[in-house]
Amino acid sequence: MAGEKILVIDDEEIIYAVFQKELEKEGYTIDYALDGETGIKLAKNKKYDLIYIDYNMPGGMNGVQTCKEVKKVSPESVAIFMTGTLITGLIVREMAFQNAGGKIYWLYKPFNQDELIEVTRKALAERQ
Repeated sequence: MAGEKILVIDDEEIIYAVFQKELEKEGYTIDYALDGETGIKLAKNKKYDLIYIDYNMPGGMNGVQTCKEVKKVSPESVAIFMTGTLITGLIVREMAFQNAGGKIYWLYKPFNQDELIEVTRKALAERQ
């Protein structure tokens, strides 16, 4: 199904470019925030089907904290964890993200377009 709204919260603008290029071709609407605080404000004012949240971001909020706040203002949105940091303790971070209300679809940067589309479709199908 096309037309779903997706918010990407990530401090790397190149990530937005990838999401925009690949997912707009599939018919999705993409918005972007460079930090958790801005992402939360966007989620308060617009209904999103999916919200991709990076774990490591500048400012006062990491991905887990952002997810907790996003789920407060937009509980119906599926929050998806993504990271470019494959380190020890990643499982602990993923579990914290899930406990904050997010989903883990193992979208690790750098990802290719097929992975992005597959994760998006899977998350939307499970949301239905």
